[in-house]
Amino acid sequence: MAYSVVGWLTRPWMLILALGLLQPSSAQFCSFWTLGCIDALAQVAVPFDFSPLFADPITLFYSFDSSKFGKGDGPMTKTAFWLGYKNHNVNPNIIETNTTSEVALRVGNLTGTPAGGNNGCDGIWGEKCSHNIKTALQQSIFNLVTSHKYYSQPLATVLNEYLIDQPDLEECGPHVFDVAAIPVQDFAYEEFPSREVTIMKPGSGYHPWQVWYLDDMTDAKQASQVAVGIISRAPCLNGIPPLSPDGIQIELVCLQAPQGPPTGSSKDHD
Repeated sequence: MAYSVVGWLTRPWMLILALGLLQPSSAQFCSFWTLGCIDALAQVAVPFDFSPLFADPITLFYSFDSSKFGKGDGPMTKTAFWLGYKNHNVNPNIIETNTTSEVALRVGNLTGTPAGGNNGCDGIWGEKCSHNIKTALQQSIFNLVTSHKYYSQPLATVLNEYLIDQPDLEECGPHVFDVAAIPVQDFAYEEFPSREVTIMKPGSGYHPWQVWYLDDMTDAKQASQVAVGIISRAPCLNGIPPLSPDGIQIELVCLQAPQGPPTGSSKDHD
């Protein structure tokens, strides 16, 4: 009989935050240099569909703070992201193998106005480019999970390879993966045959999932940047690979956090 036990991810292979979840016990003050929180200058929240695992939309939060003298000699921004779930409504009946879901955020060297399909990404680089990015990621992850090589996070592994050797993506231009880093967080783990689903606790400004700094970036420049969320669902190392790359789920979300009061609140998703 199918059933689901939903809990929070506490597995040792989880990368919760770079340098740990250290934050003020009072949760009243968050400095620019505190990695465990972010006092956002700008923030945006975009809901997107991640069925069939989640029956209801989930929300990607992206925010940034800034300093004119980040290292004493130039501007710097502090960037963070996390997911929120309005309802923890997962469908255990679709689980057929051990699977992990990951979310990544790419920031830098990309401007435009999110609009159209693929959660706003088609308005940035066109429908054909969105299709080619998703197809390339599906093929690369499929190659990895069928290679018998060791890996812990399939999306993170492939994106790290892309940063070193950028894929040739028709209709996209050379800049898609031309950034210094693309932080990744795994957030859902499915087990078979028990059909238990363990999901990461929703984030917030005081509990962001990933925090990192961008050198020589002003708040105005980052406000003009389009952040690209990449969300995947693929077999774990001990999972059964799909029959084709189409069995790898990839979703794209393009979003901007312009200067001004933060929009969207993760409080509705706790």
